[in-house]
Amino acid sequence: MVCPSCGSDVAENQKFCHECGDALAVRGEREPTDSWDQPTAPLLLTAPPAIDTGGPPTEPIPVDTGGPPTEPIPVETGSPLIEPLSPADDVTEATFIIDDTNDPPPSILLPPDMATTTPAPNTTAEMPAVFDGSDDLAEYPAQRESFRIRVVFILALFGAIGVLMTIVADVIDIRTTRPAAGIATGPQTLADLGGSLGPAAFAGAGVMVLGGLLACFGLRWGAGLAGGAGLALAGWAGLSIGLAELPIAIAESVTRTSTEEFTLRVTRDVGWWLIVGIGVIGILVFASSLRAAGTGGHRALNPLIAAATAVASVVLAFGPLIPVGDATFSDNFRSPDANFDLPSALFAGRLGQVALIAAAGVVGMLIVRSYGLGLAAGGTSVAIVLWVASLAELGSRPIGIADRNPGATSSIPHAVTSVGLVSTLALVTIATALATFRLVRRPAA
Repeated sequence: MVCPSCGSDVAENQKFCHECGDALAVRGEREPTDSWDQPTAPLLLTAPPAIDTGGPPTEPIPVDTGGPPTEPIPVETGSPLIEPLSPADDVTEATFIIDDTNDPPPSILLPPDMATTTPAPNTTAEMPAVFDGSDDLAEYPAQRESFRIRVVFILALFGAIGVLMTIVADVIDIRTTRPAAGIATGPQTLADLGGSLGPAAFAGAGVMVLGGLLACFGLRWGAGLAGGAGLALAGWAGLSIGLAELPIAIAESVTRTSTEEFTLRVTRDVGWWLIVGIGVIGILVFASSLRAAGTGGHRALNPLIAAATAVASVVLAFGPLIPVGDATFSDNFRSPDANFDLPSALFAGRLGQVALIAAAGVVGMLIVRSYGLGLAAGGTSVAIVLWVASLAELGSRPIGIADRNPGATSSIPHAVTSVGLVSTLALVTIATALATFRLVRRPAA
């Protein structure tokens, strides 16, 4: 077999001449293939069949380009690779067939083996995270507020000043026109009513001022401490008023039953009104401290410890109400002697004090937050001093929590009262330690 252009000898299956480079395929004898070889005949593209839309047939719109008619570009046939077609050459037609299936048509620009290649899956989900240092993060407490004078601190200062004035002021003054048996005449101070009342009030006022100062630094448990001490002072004020009314009630009872004529004059002096003012201030301190009763961004207290502390507070409050001897539980609400009526202020003062102790412990611990922890701790500030003084019998006339149990001849606290107070203090300490540990703990690096 020879090359038709230069006459050189070529192999039978050779497609190009090694001498002149001309194609050796004979036109009209080659069958169409799917190869990427240079086609010897152009493809005639025919339009797909028209789709009947149901409307009138449309005519093609001639487009006037505004310029002279274009002439066909002459093709130089001298090139050995481009030759003009002859009538004898075969023309291959290619027709596009519209397929209404969902399969995409094969690409006419790529060879068959590349057109059917499935694209690479998206591997974005398999890429590693940009930030992988989550284990190095540490939890920090919420930013604490700067120092600012708060209402709770101002009220606590007024309460402390009132306590100092009450300790040295006369509470009541009883006078008679002539001496009468059974009536203690003359002015009486807080120490005359109860030797432990003054130290207990001083301790409660100190805790209240300390808590108010800590609240100025943004510490929520400090505000709770001030609020709890305010409730404790309110209970102390109720008990002190009740104890002050007791000698007045005795003097009035003796005057009514005496066979001798005399005139009784009773004066509720400055100290009495100061005690009332301290009770009011204590309630106001508690009310103003509620503003800080939020979460504070810290974790809650241990719920089991909080529940146990609340139960211990109830036991502490119930201990002074347990009757001893021949007394009954109803003696907490009425006078045991039919011939002598105890003042209602005494019953109200005793019940009010134990109720506020229980409220500070139960409500404070059920909040399970730092504010509630301070509230429960502050609520026992006055009770601790009264319990220690009555247990050790300090002073001439020590007063215990709610004075004394019904039917008791001394103010030595009941065993239930002691168990309740010790348990409350121990559980509050444990809750504080756990809360502090959880606050400063940092996750391991």
